[in-house]
Amino acid sequence: MNKKAKNPLYVVTNDGKDVLEAKGLFDALFKRLGVEPLIAQLEMLIQALLGMVTSYAVFAVVKEWLDQLVEMLESLVKKVDPVLAFSLFK
Repeated sequence: MNKKAKNPLYVVTNDGKDVLEAKGLFDALFKRLGVEPLIAQLEMLIQALLGMVTSYAVFAVVKEWLDQLVEMLESLVKKVDPVLAFSLFK
């Protein structure tokens, strides 16, 4: 069976020279802005932090840090595109 999406998203980058298929809205946004390496580093950092959780105290610190990170990202999205933020965050 073919697992291709019926209506895939495409992102045009590099002044129209490259066309990339995106898996979703956020993937398209990240590819369009060119922040994929940053997102990969952020994912690795979060995985490393979660790997260090050995007690509830460490979990609380990591959770507080992640909550602050999510709050900063939400405020950034709200500043960049209020309509998108309204549909994503209630």
